[in-house]
Amino acid sequence: MGGPCCTSNIENFLFNLFNDKFIIQLPSFLKPFQKYLAKFIAKRRAPKVAINYEMIGGRSPILFETQCQAKALEKELNKNSTDEYKCFIAMRYTYPFLKDTFKEILSSGIESLDVIPLYPQYSIATTGSSFWECKTLFKETKLKDQIKINYTSSWETNPYFIELIRTRILDSLKLFPKKQNIKLLFSAHSLPAKYIEKGDPYERQIQESCRTIIKNMPVDAMQYIDWQICYQSKVGPVKWLGPNTEDVLHEVANKGFRNVLIVPISFVGDHIETLHELGIEYREVAHEAGITNYHITRLPKANPLLIKALASCIKTDLYTESKTKDEIKTS
Repeated sequence: MGGPCCTSNIENFLFNLFNDKFIIQLPSFLKPFQKYLAKFIAKRRAPKVAINYEMIGGRSPILFETQCQAKALEKELNKNSTDEYKCFIAMRYTYPFLKDTFKEILSSGIESLDVIPLYPQYSIATTGSSFWECKTLFKETKLKDQIKINYTSSWETNPYFIELIRTRILDSLKLFPKKQNIKLLFSAHSLPAKYIEKGDPYERQIQESCRTIIKNMPVDAMQYIDWQICYQSKVGPVKWLGPNTEDVLHEVANKGFRNVLIVPISFVGDHIETLHELGIEYREVAHEAGITNYHITRLPKANPLLIKALASCIKTDLYTESKTKDEIKTS
């Protein structure tokens, strides 16, 4: 989605976000007014959101982190390859926009293009929106008639991704007292419930990611762990996926849990939802509720396992489905 590079860019970022017909699905009679509604919401929310951004450094780190991921992926793909790979970045609501990146794509002389979302799980509101923008531009410019274009819709159970999150959890468990009960909360970005009712696979894929991770956890590590899925970042009055992460923190505290580990399962880099919402806001909620040990697993960022997960989405001789678990763990 991108993120504001400074507080003065927040309103424009919010406008682009709420003006996306895939994010805000208005009734047909209101669709002609979406632009005006988006402008109104952005103007009202920007001052409050700016305060939150000031608390995390005044900007989103997502561009820098994505650039690091792209650089690492390009290096990984070109390692031991007879082909030459180049990675481009395109974001939905802040620079670099696809229209800007497209100029680089055209001048690069590529023969094929792989479009890979940095959302492990698919939703029409995220990957679907991004693919719509790509396909529209590629059709208008006739690029789709000139080169082969491949789309990876999701990679929620990619073995490299699963191993990365599993490792992050095991590393974080070392922060808790031994032989004490721990509540492990997989926190995903929420989504309006009506999307799921219309067939969006997001909730199911979140569940598949979490179940696969837990299945691959060592038995002894799970001896004192209870886990569940929850959702964060709800916006507006309509019904969203639940339970809400904040509500769950109160519930687990009331049940006697004093050790909580948050696993951001739908994010591959830090931004406002992880740094402020989970790192500041929910931390305060947890401590006020009586949770004494509250920790968050590190985000994937440019970890080699994430890079291998992205690389494996591209059909190359370097990455095949025959990779064994041992190979992944030692790579």
